[in-house]
Formats: sequence, C-alpha cells, structure tokens
Amino acid sequence: MHDVFSKQEQDHYMTIGEIGRIRKEIERESIQLDPNDSTSTWIWVEVLQSEGNLVHYKDKLDLPPKDSNLAEDIFFLCIQMKFQWEAFQHLGNTFLGVDATHNVTQYKGILLFTMMVRDHWGKGM
Repeated sequence: MHDVFSKQEQDHYMTIGEIGRIRKEIERESIQLDPNDSTSTWIWVEVLQSEGNLVHYKDKLDLPPKDSNLAEDIFFLCIQMKFQWEAFQHLGNTFLGVDATHNVTQYKGILLFTMMVRDHWGKGM
C-alpha cells in the first residue's frame, strides 16, 4: 500500500503523542502555580477563598484546631466550591454520603474523600 505522505512530509506533522505532551504541559502551567508543591497549594487556597469558596487548610507544620483530634503532622485540605454549597442548600441538607479512596495521587498515603448530597427524590449530586 502506498503512503499518502512521504517520510520527509510526515516529519512536518505532529503526532497524537506530541499533542498529548503539549496538552499536559499547558495544563501543568495553569495548575501548578509554583514549582514547590507546598507553595502552589497555598496559592490555590488563597485563590479559591478569594472567589468565595469554602477552603479549610492545615499544613503539616500547623497545629491542629483545638478538639479536632487531628494528628499534629497531618496535611488537611477541604474544598467546597460555591456551587457545591448552593447545591447542598438547594437539594436538601439532610443526607451527606462520603466515599474515601487512597493512593490516587503521586503522593503515598493521601486520602481523597468525595461527598455527595441527595435531593428529596433520592437523586445524588
């Protein structure tokens, strides 16, 4: 079978792999706000709070809130976007389901919790 493009012509076109690599780099630039993960996380906390979202953050070096029973050296980040708060209030705040997963990031031992509310008809969001 005859190729439509010669090898020399193919060198001028991008591959799917190259497009994926470029996409990841662009995403990294908009997500990782600082090369230091701790600093990047703190910047995200400030940005999200300034937009009216609920964010609770405890660095490993911060003391835990009194009577929280959190370990002193634990990292804690809880984010509830404004639209999530509004949905919780609108759908009915009588049920909150919690699902926990682990090892879903590049950091070992990090737990990710997902919370879901259910409306008056039993549908979740």
